[in-house]
Amino acid sequence: MEPSTGVQKKKVNFYISYIKGIALVFIVLIHLIDWSGAPVPLGVFLLKELFHVGILLFILTSGAVILIAYKNKPIRKIFERLIYRSAQLLLFYYAYSFIKLFIFDFSTEPFYEEFITIGTLTFQHILTFHSFSVPLTILIAYVCFLAVSPFLLLIDKKITYSKISIAILAVLFFFINYVTNVPTINNPIINFLYTNGYALFPIALWFVPFLIGFSFAQIGFEKQKKNIFVISSIVLTIYILVFSFQGKPLFPSSYQFPLDPYFIVFSIFVMSLFLYGFHYFEKKNTPWIQKILAGIRLLGDNTLHLYIYHWMVIDFTIWILAPYTGYIWVTMPIFFVLYLFIKKNKFSEYYVNQKDVVQDMGREIS
Repeated sequence: MEPSTGVQKKKVNFYISYIKGIALVFIVLIHLIDWSGAPVPLGVFLLKELFHVGILLFILTSGAVILIAYKNKPIRKIFERLIYRSAQLLLFYYAYSFIKLFIFDFSTEPFYEEFITIGTLTFQHILTFHSFSVPLTILIAYVCFLAVSPFLLLIDKKITYSKISIAILAVLFFFINYVTNVPTINNPIINFLYTNGYALFPIALWFVPFLIGFSFAQIGFEKQKKNIFVISSIVLTIYILVFSFQGKPLFPSSYQFPLDPYFIVFSIFVMSLFLYGFHYFEKKNTPWIQKILAGIRLLGDNTLHLYIYHWMVIDFTIWILAPYTGYIWVTMPIFFVLYLFIKKNKFSEYYVNQKDVVQDMGREIS
C-alpha cells in the first residue's frame, strides 16, 4: 500500500511522490475529457496523449512505493499487512460495483453508453471481473500486485543479487507477454491474465510496469534519471523510426489497451523528463513553486484514495445530473478544493518540509 502521508523527510522519496501526484492529475484530466463528452480541439487532443501516461506511471510508482514502504519491515508483518490490504480493496471493489449496478439501470439507461454496451454490465461480469468498463477495475490489478509483493520483498531481502533477480523477472514477464505466443483460448485464467477484451488491465501485461517500478526503487529511482532518460530516449527513437517506416500510428494511446511495449517506453521517457523538471524546480526558493510541489506531493502520497474518490464524484455527478455529464468539470474541482481545505494542516507540514529541502540544497552547494 502507499506510504504514510506523514512528512518524515528521511523516509519519503519526494520524487516518487511527485510522479504519483502528476499521474493522478493526468488520470483525472483524461476521465474528465472522456466522460464529459466535451469536444476535443487539436491542442487538447495532443495534451491528452501525454495525459494517457498517468495510469502507467500510477502502476509503476506503486511498485516503487511497495519497496520503500516495506523494505525494512519484518517479512511476517509484510505478508499480514499486504494480504489484509488486498482483501480490503477487493471487498471495496465488489461493494462499490454492486451498489452502482443496483443504482443504475444499465439495461435501459444510456448514462455510460459510449463506454459500456447496454446489458453487458451484469452481476456475473462484476463477480468474475469480466466487465472491463466498471470504474475501479484497476483495483483488481492493484490487488493482485499487492498480493505478490511480499514475495518480491522476500527476494529483495534474502537473495544476494536481488536487483538482478527482479530485473530478470521483469524481462521474463516481458518475454512471455510479447515474444511467446500466448494461447488465444477462451479460458478464464488466460483471459484474466492477457485478454484486453476481458479485463481492461490484464494482470500479466500490467505486472511489467509494476516490476519496473520496483526495480527502479532498488537502484535509486531519481538517482538514475540520466540512465533512464538515455535508455528510454534511444529505444523510443528506434520505435518511432520503425513505426514511421511501417506506417503505424505514433500516438501512444493507440498502444495503451492492450498494453504494448511502445506505450511503456514512451511513459518511462516522459517520467524521466518530469524527474529532471522536478529536480530543477525543487531548487527554486520561490514560495509559489514550493507550494505547488508540496501540493503535488500531498496528492501523490494519497493517490489511491483520491483515485477512488474521483470515480465516486464522476459516478454520482452523472447519476444525479445526467444527461448533463459536462458538470463533472464543476464537481471535480469543487471536490479537490474541499479536499485540500480539509488537508490544509497537512499541506502546511508538506510546505515547511519542502522549504527545508531547498535550504538543505543551499547548504550543499555552499
